[in-house]
Amino acid sequence: MRTSTSRPRSGLAVLHFLGLLLGLGACASPGGQPGGGGRFPLWVEPVKQISLRRGHLGWGGVEVGMSRREAERAVGRRLPPPAELRDRPCGREVVEVDLMRQRLALEFDTGGEGRVAAIRLLMRNPRDPAGESGTIDLVRALKARFPGAVYAPLPAAGPVPEALDPKPLYRLPEGGFALVEPIVGLVFGDVCTG
Repeated sequence: MRTSTSRPRSGLAVLHFLGLLLGLGACASPGGQPGGGGRFPLWVEPVKQISLRRGHLGWGGVEVGMSRREAERAVGRRLPPPAELRDRPCGREVVEVDLMRQRLALEFDTGGEGRVAAIRLLMRNPRDPAGESGTIDLVRALKARFPGAVYAPLPAAGPVPEALDPKPLYRLPEGGFALVEPIVGLVFGDVCTG
């Protein structure tokens, strides 16, 4: 025979159960630890969050193809003026912004309305500031996020094998490209290689 005092309150029991599941999920998450305990090192985790909506690559709500005004709405504040860079890729304006604890650089086309052409995830392996070992980790994370990514060596570089390419470029199956730059991080969208 059941009494009303032996039954747990359904709302409270559900909350306790959800708390238990969240705690167990945190213990078993595949995210890497700095010591290499997971599938990927922690510093490449932002690659997993590259989005693909309506055929547009993006990150944190900012998408390739957005106007500056749309990007400001996605970020939730006015964007700073373009950075003064010595080598502006293909003459694009580059705007750096922090979004969700991640440093990004948005490359805007300078003609017309100025739309986001590419997004740079500014990431660096903390154990290798020169970027030599970071290329392998970034490529693995990129291929995990986009399993159909195809290595596309730059014609100017000649027939360089993927494993020896210091800045490998990949054609993404959903459209667009991703360039692994060990010192910068990962650039994706309409990647400027010239």
